[in-house]
Amino acid sequence: MIDNKKRALVKAVFWRVIGSTVLGTLTWILTGSLQAIGFMLLFFNLIQICTYFVYERFWNYISWGRTKGIFIQMTGMSGAGKTTLSTAVAKKLKAQGFKVEIIDGDEYRKNVSKDLGFSKKDRIENIQRLGFIGQVLKKNGVIAIMATINPYDSARQNLAGLGAKTIYIKCNLDELKKRDTKGLYYRAMLEDGHPNKVYNLTGVSDPFEPPSKPDLVIDTGEESLKRSVDKLYSFILSNSQ
Repeated sequence: MIDNKKRALVKAVFWRVIGSTVLGTLTWILTGSLQAIGFMLLFFNLIQICTYFVYERFWNYISWGRTKGIFIQMTGMSGAGKTTLSTAVAKKLKAQGFKVEIIDGDEYRKNVSKDLGFSKKDRIENIQRLGFIGQVLKKNGVIAIMATINPYDSARQNLAGLGAKTIYIKCNLDELKKRDTKGLYYRAMLEDGHPNKVYNLTGVSDPFEPPSKPDLVIDTGEESLKRSVDKLYSFILSNSQ
């Protein structure tokens, strides 16, 4: 959570009051003079203000340790590990003090894009909406990770042209069928007319276009989870400095 302006101001004022109280008490103990207390408080606060001003100006010229926002657009079929990787990497980044937001495709579908279906036009519109959110987060210094299937290369290229980094979470279909974490591949294989059949599963009954120019490829069908997390973590760090 981030403090609002009023809370931050109140905290700053109380901090100065506490500091002045401590200094005034020590001065009284050492001198017993109210005049000395007033002089010390005035002198101390003036020195603090001038010193802090110079200190802040000095650090404005130093780029070391600064980070910038970055927008990651993932692409990969259902079950490839987009959400799993995003969550694991976000945890590591937050532990280092980074601001991170995961734009989860399933979650945002229920809110931002609840009016959209799964036609090509609607899928592309969904990516454009989520991409806009990712760009806004990036401008505000946030590491935004969009964990969506994102099946069409034209939509990905559009976001890449706006500065998004494309990461292909790759996994072969046989492995995806074995995992089938949501039961989608099983349902896609049901006979036509079955009440539980899925007709628009990307990579099976709907197209999935592998990215033509990914910035990073992570093959979760061949790599361990730790290896995949480390690759994504290192990539983000190297692009957010």
